[in-house]
Amino acid sequence: MEQKSQPDLLLFILTIVLVGIGAVMVYDASYAVAGEVYHNTRFFVTKQAMFAVVGVVLMAIAMNLPFWWLKRAAGLILVLSVFGLVAVFVPHIGHASRGATRWIAFGPIQVQPSEFAKLGLVIYLAAALSYGKRNLKDINSIFLPIVAPVLIVAFLVVKEDMGTAIVLVITALAMMFMAGARKDHLLMGILLGAFAGAIAVIHEPYRLQRIMAFKDPFKDYHGIGYQVCQSLIALGSGGIFGAGFGESRQKLGYLPASYTDFVYAIMGQEGGLIVAALIAGLFFLFAWRGFVIASRTKDPFGRLLAAGISILISGQALLNMLVVTSSVPATGVPLPFISYGGSSLALNLLCVGVLLGVSRYPKVVEEHQGESSIDGRRDRRARVSRAKYRRSHL
Repeated sequence: MEQKSQPDLLLFILTIVLVGIGAVMVYDASYAVAGEVYHNTRFFVTKQAMFAVVGVVLMAIAMNLPFWWLKRAAGLILVLSVFGLVAVFVPHIGHASRGATRWIAFGPIQVQPSEFAKLGLVIYLAAALSYGKRNLKDINSIFLPIVAPVLIVAFLVVKEDMGTAIVLVITALAMMFMAGARKDHLLMGILLGAFAGAIAVIHEPYRLQRIMAFKDPFKDYHGIGYQVCQSLIALGSGGIFGAGFGESRQKLGYLPASYTDFVYAIMGQEGGLIVAALIAGLFFLFAWRGFVIASRTKDPFGRLLAAGISILISGQALLNMLVVTSSVPATGVPLPFISYGGSSLALNLLCVGVLLGVSRYPKVVEEHQGESSIDGRRDRRARVSRAKYRRSHL
């Protein structure tokens, strides 16, 4: 049995710090709205804390499970992810909120399937791309097992949220690049993705309006550009050192989604450029640590899985910050670990648990070699004896 290492301590600490910052900021940015609407200033932070506990439990379980078990279940995980995405659009199952149908309601609990589909797709791609006998240079051999699932999941997700679909496609392309896919095939994928994105924008008028508002949000200050304008006002008024903790004015009903997608603007207003840069630095460290784990992992599936999760979370954080600073058109992507949202928080903590689990097995796990691939064919490469394995890795 391959000896387990300790989970990556720095990644664990970074995650707990980000979750702690998130709890503080959710309360700070939401207490005014919560008090006015629900007559309970702790309404949102209480729900966030409950999902944080669930997420920590999921993280602990995932961290202590052999990560290669996920490879065995990758196909089933993908099927369940697609099923959840489809269920959103089924009457009496899908739940609409704030003009979008993204949730499945179980009584008072709402679950966002697109969040869990992100991890499901990363697990599946890591398994499919790490199958040793698949020719990644041949488009015919990768279309059905790799490209088609990405297209299906992205199509279903883009109907709920275009920002999440963008993060998913970027993550998939990055994983394919790291696995050795041809660059011209990847370029073709980027062009097709851009074309599909243009169609999605034209199909939904509000998306086109967001792009037009991105060019000059203050031109339509009281219309489609209002949210971005309030975000820029919050960041600009924070200056270098900020207005002080709890002193944001934009959270008092001026900035919509002040405790969800635009919580970074409140942090910039109260903590200034220093705090905004600090948060960006924490996510940079998170990404760096994730890639360190990936580079140290000898197992192909584990390496791709760690890299995919790192790109997924850090890419989402980067996109959120770009939206809040009006560097790209607005999308509904939350800031990982910090924005209010139970499904997002629980999923991200589960992702970290998987990443920590990978960090415990830096060498190739002997019992994992030669097991069946996700498409049912067995990798019949000869196993290395334990003595030879140990000598070759000294």
